[in-house]
Amino acid sequence: MIFGASGFLGRSMMRAFEDWKVTGTSFRRKGQGLVTVDATSTDDVLDALSRFDPDVVINCVGERRPEAWANAPARAHELNVEVARLLAEAARHYGASLLHISSDYVFDGAAPPYRVDARRNPVNAYGRWKLLAEDAVRRACPEAVILRLPVLYGPVEYAAETNLTQIARQVGSGEPVELDDVCVRYPTHVDEAAEVCRWLAAQSKGQYLGSVVHWSAERGFTKYRMGLMIAQHFGIVPDHIKAGAASGDRPADCRLDCMDLRAALGRPVDHYRTFADEFPQAVAPWVRTA
Repeated sequence: MIFGASGFLGRSMMRAFEDWKVTGTSFRRKGQGLVTVDATSTDDVLDALSRFDPDVVINCVGERRPEAWANAPARAHELNVEVARLLAEAARHYGASLLHISSDYVFDGAAPPYRVDARRNPVNAYGRWKLLAEDAVRRACPEAVILRLPVLYGPVEYAAETNLTQIARQVGSGEPVELDDVCVRYPTHVDEAAEVCRWLAAQSKGQYLGSVVHWSAERGFTKYRMGLMIAQHFGIVPDHIKAGAASGDRPADCRLDCMDLRAALGRPVDHYRTFADEFPQAVAPWVRTA
């Protein structure tokens, strides 16, 4: 059972598990075959797990948009922390394995790369909520698997759904734009992240019980560098794109050490998606949209 299945990661997760018996849930956004569940409601969550009796629960619910952190912090806290606690309690109650999605933002970005047992020290509200969610999950469901991911990109339904497509719109508009050239991000394709989740779900009764794991692309880019790559690929003169300072309280470099999980997967390096190969397809529908 995938909670938050109508969201960016959730939709990819549904595709990755399409040959499983999978139930996706959503609340505000509808989708074909999705079950309406309010993940903030104890009654809704318990009823859903009672009806569908899943072996594995995956939590893709969360609020990552910076404007929501500022404009509706109580709601963002509820979606990032309270939902995590509720799903963990429900999964344990019904004997389901839990895969909880967390973020590289639990780290301060001062001393990468970060091992799974590195000290967490978030520098913004989102990172603090993700830290609190991890702790709530571990208390409520000690055997849960916690997967930390960096910023994701891939096919979107609207431009603001990912940082990359927002950058593409800015680059394609031709209007002057200043992009952060300080904070390094590790954009990872959403379908690759979903494939890793599928692998972890298949191992949910094995060695990863109660563990924290990392997954991330290897190469890092600032927003400015990503903007220049988009401009170059689509033949856009980049004179309107300027290198800027970090925007807000963002960690400088939260590179995740993924060596353990990469070794466990046992795949050659060239199996994984690279940003240079994948970003054009992800941004093409948006890059010339003003």
